Amino acid sequence: LRCIRCGTCINYCPVYVQLGGHAYGTVYPGPIGIALEPQRIGIDKVGTLTSACTMCGACGEVCPVKIPLPKLINRLRAEAVNEQRTTTPLLGRGSLRKPGEATIWKLWQQLYAHPRLYRLFTLAVTRLRWLTPRKLGGWTRYRSAPRPAPRSLRELAIREGFGHG
Repeated sequence: LRCIRCGTCINYCPVYVQLGGHAYGTVYPGPIGIALEPQRIGIDKVGTLTSACTMCGACGEVCPVKIPLPKLINRLRAEAVNEQRTTTPLLGRGSLRKPGEATIWKLWQQLYAHPRLYRLFTLAVTRLRWLTPRKLGGWTRYRSAPRPAPRSLRELAIREGFGHG
């Protein structure tokens, strides 16, 4: 999905307007959440979200990047109630991990758990930012590649007199 997280679909969704975001019980509420969460978490866990949609189509009409939310929600709804067996189910399609991704997340967890190691890492990343690849697979096809800042937030805070050094 090419969602830019603008929230337009949420603002036009009659269900979201009446219930609010907490009623969804997931990270992403509204129509985008109904389409995304069953793929991210699993249709067996949050497949009932698909029934929290009136199928009015407003979300699809107002989406600035033209995500076919009504089509996705309808297909997920069919899968959730096993009405339709498809050859390529949507279940979990958005959460398939690439090889090594679990390792990267474990390394990040360790890095984040040790403040000195984290500071050393941020220092290295900010100083060596010119080594950052310009192309990041499919991500840079539609977006600019993120670049590390030249200075960390901690360094800026210390320079401005905030924090403890």
